[in-house]
Amino acid sequence: MTTALTGLAAGFLIFLVSSGLTLVLGVLRVVNFAHGGLFLVGAYIAYELQGGRAQPVPLFILLVILAGFLTAVIGVLAERLMLRRLYGHAEETVLLATYALLLMLQGGVQMLWGSQQRTQPRPELFTGALEAGGVVLPRYDIVLIVTGVAVFGLLQWMIYGTGFGRQVLAVAEDRYMASLLGIRISRVYTITFGIAVFLAGLGGALAAPTLSMTPGIASTFILYSFAVVIVGGFGSISGSLIASLLLGVLASYLGTYAPALADFALYLPMLLILVLRPQGLRGSRSREVAVA
Repeated sequence: MTTALTGLAAGFLIFLVSSGLTLVLGVLRVVNFAHGGLFLVGAYIAYELQGGRAQPVPLFILLVILAGFLTAVIGVLAERLMLRRLYGHAEETVLLATYALLLMLQGGVQMLWGSQQRTQPRPELFTGALEAGGVVLPRYDIVLIVTGVAVFGLLQWMIYGTGFGRQVLAVAEDRYMASLLGIRISRVYTITFGIAVFLAGLGGALAAPTLSMTPGIASTFILYSFAVVIVGGFGSISGSLIASLLLGVLASYLGTYAPALADFALYLPMLLILVLRPQGLRGSRSREVAVA
C-alpha cells in the first residue's frame, strides 16, 4: 500500500507538469518541447526565492505559487515574442523552435546557477512520514497528492464551469468558427499558454524538494510529459491524470520490486498504447485535438 501511495504522489507531480503540455496541445496545437525547460525554470526560481533553506509552511506555499507565476510571465513573453509568429507554420518548424527555446532555457539556468547539483530542503512540517494501519506515507507525498487533486478540480471547473473555459473548448474544437463567433483567438492562446506554463512552474517548484536539481532534469520531465500525452490521449486532461497516475504507480512498483526494470515504466505503457490504442486512453480517433 505504501508503494502505491508513493506512486500516486509521483503521478500527481507528473500530472502537474503534463497537464500544461496537454492544454497547449489541445488548444494551440503546439507540440511544446520547451515545456520541460519551463518546469526547470520554476524549480530554480523556487530555489532562489527560498534561498536554498527550509521555510515555514505558509511562506513555502506563497513562494511556490510565486515561482509558478514568475515562470508564467516568462512563458507568456516567449509566446508573444516567438510562438505567436509561428502559428500556422509547418509543425516541424514549431517543433524545432520550441526545442531551441528548451536549449535556451537550459543554457540560461546553467549560466545563472551553474551545473552543480542543488537541493531545496522542504519545510520541517513536511518532513518525516505518517503511519496508519501499517501504511507509511511521507508527509510531502500527501502534499503532492492534495495539490494534484486540487489542480485537476480547478482545471475541470475552469474548462467546464467558466465563460473562458467555453471559449477554450470552442477554439479547441474549431478555431475558425470560434473567430466568427467573436472570440479573440490570440487572447485565448495567450491565457491558455500562461496557465499551462504556470502549471509547469508550479510542478517544478513542488518537485525541487524531491530531487537533486541540475539543468538536465528538464529532459527527464519533458519525456514523462510526452509519455503522458501519448498514453492519456492528445488534448485530454482526464487522460493526462489517468496516464500520470499509471506511470507513477508503475514506476514505484518496478523501482521497489524489480529495480532492473524501473526504466521500462516509461516506455512499456507507451509501446502498448501505440500498438493497441494509438489514440490513447481518452483520446479521439479523429485527427482533431480537443480538450476533454
